[in-house]
Amino acid sequence: MGFRYTAAAFAVLSASLAFGDIYMAGDSTMCNYNSRQYPQRGWGQALAQFMKNPDELHNWAVGGRSAKSFKNEGRWQKLVDALRPGDFAIVSFGHNDANRAKAERYSSPEDYKELMAGFINDVRSKGATPILATSIPNVHGFSQTDGNMHVAGGAYGIGPYVATMVELGEEMGVAVIDLNGYAVEALPKLGMDASVGLYMSVAPGECDRFPDWEGDGCHTRDTGAFFYASAAVNLARAMDLPVCGLFKSPEEVVSRPAGESSPSSIQREGDAQ
Repeated sequence: MGFRYTAAAFAVLSASLAFGDIYMAGDSTMCNYNSRQYPQRGWGQALAQFMKNPDELHNWAVGGRSAKSFKNEGRWQKLVDALRPGDFAIVSFGHNDANRAKAERYSSPEDYKELMAGFINDVRSKGATPILATSIPNVHGFSQTDGNMHVAGGAYGIGPYVATMVELGEEMGVAVIDLNGYAVEALPKLGMDASVGLYMSVAPGECDRFPDWEGDGCHTRDTGAFFYASAAVNLARAMDLPVCGLFKSPEEVVSRPAGESSPSSIQREGDAQ
């Protein structure tokens, strides 16, 4: 459930005993937010809570970027230049790649696959390990019928990009942390209210940034960021990926979302803005 990985690819990764740093490339669902933007948080930001050493996590994800624009702006090349043998690169795009209204972001699924394949080869050329992560679903894909909740993981056009990433992982022997597939199965067990509450649903008076109710179906708040970061770690453990050597043991993780002034809300020098 929620992950795909080939036996051949596992054998290659298992042979690597080196543990380096984690570099993350993605969009606003992954990126860091500062304390003024609380409670909005990306799951890559919350991943710091699971790290033995948070300084070994470099979240270069940036809001509004697709694989195409992340590369064309030179951000991808800077990340590749920073990689060292033994490092890991977790890559997750899809939400903005599907946006036909913005030519600088949009890629057809075919072009997206070519871009992502290039990313994989770039990471491998540095002696680092690529890991793909599918896009989290949008709240607008949630529905309820006869008391049963359903999650359409491909809502808002991301379906072909999720499928392409899974397919590419199988073809190139790359681990795929399937957050989308995980959410499709796990969220109905939480129920509609709790699932929506993982996203930027802010009650009136909860924080100064949103004096009135605020709703956002794409981005996660602190609770949702922790939920998806936890899912990513658990899926990686289920695949026994070498990157898990950088994570705390489950009993060491404080089971609460990142707060307004948590260390994971600080953008470190050298990380992308």
